[in-house]
Amino acid sequence: MIDLKNFTPTEILIYNYLIAHPDEALKLSIRQLASTIHVSSASIIRCVKKMGYDSFYEFKFDLKQQKLTSQTEKLATNYDTEITDLVHDFFKRPLLQQYSHELTAFKKLMLNANNILFFGIGTSGILAQYGARQFMNFGVNSIYNIDPFYPLPKEGQDDTKRVAIMLSVSGETPEVIERAVSLKSDNFHIISITNNNYSTLAKISEINFSYNVKPESIKNNLNITTQVPVIFILESLARNIGQRK
Repeated sequence: MIDLKNFTPTEILIYNYLIAHPDEALKLSIRQLASTIHVSSASIIRCVKKMGYDSFYEFKFDLKQQKLTSQTEKLATNYDTEITDLVHDFFKRPLLQQYSHELTAFKKLMLNANNILFFGIGTSGILAQYGARQFMNFGVNSIYNIDPFYPLPKEGQDDTKRVAIMLSVSGETPEVIERAVSLKSDNFHIISITNNNYSTLAKISEINFSYNVKPESIKNNLNITTQVPVIFILESLARNIGQRK
């Protein structure tokens, strides 16, 4: 907080204008600013020196840094900056190489698959619905299920064609694991999409696509881990099916 006791009335006028109009202070030269406020350039220099700066240039530089800091803090509060960094880091990876083995196994499995079940709970359930729609777009019969207690048909299916794609960020949700084990006992081939390949769901899957981004949660442990990589994986799988078709 600046003590204005030693400021003249003209300097107080200049100070109030600079604080109230930071954008103008940044874009105008000292002469333009003096003309706008109706004071002399010398008065502005005396004012900024009393504010603790050696020159008008130093004042403008500090004002610009304050503005950048304020913008960054505002973005960080909205999680905008962090999501940009997370997604950028993910797409910087050599993804085709990272998933080459899994994609090869997936395409081989899908040669005998015509009906796909997508399963997830919460946000993963929404993405399960999205995945089923993408597969349908490429001509593969797909359904989604977001209810771990919903009874699924156990007869009338060719065992070689029963495939379930399970979505879970942590890979440790009990209901998802229980459903995966149940489907596996009914001769479903299990494919999972999880944040890491060390989870229980990943280990009980034939094929696992892990995206390995920073886990995030807010408030009462609400999971806000970015799901952009999941959409990328789902669309990549759907397009591989499109190539098969």
